[in-house]
Amino acid sequence: MISGSEAVRNTHAWFEQHSGWAPPGADTLEEWVADGLCRCPDECLVAVAEPCQHGLASWWLVLRALDRPASKDPMEPGRLVPHPDRLDPARADYVAVIEAHHSAIEAGDVGYLDPATGLFVQTARTLWQRGSCCDQGCRHCPYVERGQR
Repeated sequence: MISGSEAVRNTHAWFEQHSGWAPPGADTLEEWVADGLCRCPDECLVAVAEPCQHGLASWWLVLRALDRPASKDPMEPGRLVPHPDRLDPARADYVAVIEAHHSAIEAGDVGYLDPATGLFVQTARTLWQRGSCCDQGCRHCPYVERGQR
């Protein structure tokens, strides 16, 4: 299975070839997540955090991998999805962790409190601003996927 960051990159490439950037509304997305299922842009039905058989990310993951800072350049969406070695998508709290990260990114916070442990976790944007990987195993390290360690 491909990683979430690969699926997000595949999806953005798919958007370039297909018209139809028509994400679901917040209520619809919330209903899907509550049901444990989500649609992909090509209409495949998948588990919330999993890619479809065509390698596209769910709408939930696509929307959670958007960085909309007010005063900074947005990061590439694939860098906002944790490497599966750092955060296993099969974890029961995966959706809650990504939601907490997304909320912190949207608010411009440097991190968030882990929903399971209460420990402070830095966002991908905060780690990106360092300029390189610190080799400490950070959950949202934006350098891991690209081999920049």
